[in-house]
Amino acid sequence: MKETDLRWQLRQLPREMDLPRDLWPAIEAGISRRPTRATRRWPAALAAAATLMLAAGIYWRADVGQAPVVEGQLEARIVSSEARAITDEYQAALRQFEGAPVAPQVAPSIATLDRSVAQIQSAIAADPDSVFLLEQLRRTYNQRLELTQRSLAG
Repeated sequence: MKETDLRWQLRQLPREMDLPRDLWPAIEAGISRRPTRATRRWPAALAAAATLMLAAGIYWRADVGQAPVVEGQLEARIVSSEARAITDEYQAALRQFEGAPVAPQVAPSIATLDRSVAQIQSAIAADPDSVFLLEQLRRTYNQRLELTQRSLAG
């Protein structure tokens, strides 16, 4: 269909249109309707359920059958488990590049990043509650993956 045909059909459409009924009273009634007591209870009930779930998760995560866990030990466990998870994700991502040739000019940088990862991991073992080291590990893994991707892309 040509543009001129479309313009002609648009000109044939009516400029104004009357609605079969007045919609404003229904809209006004919907706006002015106040929430009922039952609808106001939902947010409070959901907040209470979320709080209970959080408390149950913390209780379960703290290995309740053992000696009480002090805050530092819990943080150390979280950082250590997060470091393992990040390492697993990194190794899985790196496996997709396995066997692909790496550009020779990039190899020294990759080796440096790999040494940095080893140093950060030993630092986390020595200071397991360091969130800073965990973030450094994450950044180093990201840099290593980006460098590998760029090297393979050309």
